[in-house]
Order: sequence, then C-alpha cells, then structure tokens
Amino acid sequence: MVRIKRQKRVIFFLILAAVLFFPVIYMLICSVWKGVDAGLSFMSYYDVFLESPGYLVKFWRSLGMCLLISAGQTVLACMAGTAFAKYSFIGKKIWLVVMALFMVLPIQVTLLPNYILLEKLGFLNSWKALIIPGIFSPFGTVWLTFIFRSLPNEWLDAARLDRANQLQIIRYIIVPASKPAIVTLFVLVFVESWNMVEQPVIFLEEQLDYPLSVFLAGVAQNSIGIQSVCGLLCLLPVTFFFLYYHTELTDGLRDTLWS
Repeated sequence: MVRIKRQKRVIFFLILAAVLFFPVIYMLICSVWKGVDAGLSFMSYYDVFLESPGYLVKFWRSLGMCLLISAGQTVLACMAGTAFAKYSFIGKKIWLVVMALFMVLPIQVTLLPNYILLEKLGFLNSWKALIIPGIFSPFGTVWLTFIFRSLPNEWLDAARLDRANQLQIIRYIIVPASKPAIVTLFVLVFVESWNMVEQPVIFLEEQLDYPLSVFLAGVAQNSIGIQSVCGLLCLLPVTFFFLYYHTELTDGLRDTLWS
C-alpha cells in the first residue's frame, strides 16, 4: 500500500515537472526544428551567436546592468539593515514602516513620481534611470532588517571590544552569519531587474537602449527559431543563479520564515 502511494506521488510530480518545463522544452524544439521538409537546423544559433552580434551585446549589457543593481542594493541593504536592526535613532520605526509601505506598492503606482524625479535629475533616456531606483529600492533594507534582528547583540559587543569598526563588524560578523539571506536577496533582486518591463518603456525613448527583457518582444517576429534561441539565452543567468545558489536560497527563505 505504501509502495502504491509512493508511485502515485512520483507520477504526480513527474507530470507536474513536465507541465512546468513544457515552455522550455518547446523553445528547445523550436530553436532547431524547421519543419518536416527542412528537419533539424542550427542556423538560428548561428544567427544569434555569430552573424548578428547585436543579440549578444544586448545580453551582456543587460547582464551588467542587473548585476550592478543587485550588488548595489545588496551592499546598501546590508548597511541600512544593520542600522535599523542594531541601532536606535529618532524615527526608526516610522522610517521602517514607510519603507515597508513603499515596498508593497505596485510598480505602476511609483512610475509617475519616479519619472518626475528622474527628469529633474537629468537621468531620463539613460540606464541611470533604471540602475539608481533599483539600487535604492526599500525591499532589501526591509528584508535584511528582520534577518539581522535575530543575530545576538553579544557578537557585535565582542567585536567592538576588539576595536572593530562598523564596516568590519558588517563584513566579518553580520554578512557571514546571514549569508543565505543575503544571497537570496541578491538573486531575487537580479531576477526582478532581469524581468523589468515597465521602467525601460517609460524611462527610455530609444528602443536600442532597451534591456533584453523588453528587446525580446520585437526580436525577429517572423522567425520563431531566433525568438526561441534568444528566449533560451535569457534563461541562462537566472537558471545559473538558482542552480548554483540553491542551498543558500533554501536556507535564506527558511531563515526569513523563522525570523
């Protein structure tokens, strides 16, 4: 009886996996299958990787932008999260509540205020309009504040007795002790930046400046093979991060639930 239940469970998860992976499998097939008459062909891969360098240029530029946003927000969140979690200052609870409220607002609500601010700063029509708001997003600060609160204050007091400054405390004590949560934050911010659509459309005028997430919508609309190859190319960074950091992601989400 137990064996039958186990087999049913395995079959269920195999069917679920097949449903979830169907879009990826479909893209793989479309990238090489040209029809009954033509059969298999790898010309789409040749067009994307060799003949038309614009696709790869767009990929590397988007990757660099998203890495910069993720690294910037992670570093800023580590410092701000430490301040909110371990120090007392005037208006701390109010500022934390305000940031939490801004965090839960839909992106469409903040587009207009961000547009006006970026226009006054002269950042429109450049990637600074995408990078700077991403770095200063309140999500990371709120996330790490609750994580850092669970760290014992005795660790910080012992470090201060050893004459460690604040940056050393963050680098050698807080960050290593909270590595899963910090890695999780980095990956989540990267995925959000990698998939951004509304911000580039609103803040950028030149379509050539669009990141890969927006650029894919207009890629070779008459060639499903090139569309599929570009789609697979877009999956590579996210897949790499989730596979490489799967342990940290699991531990980070668990720590968040228990913090």
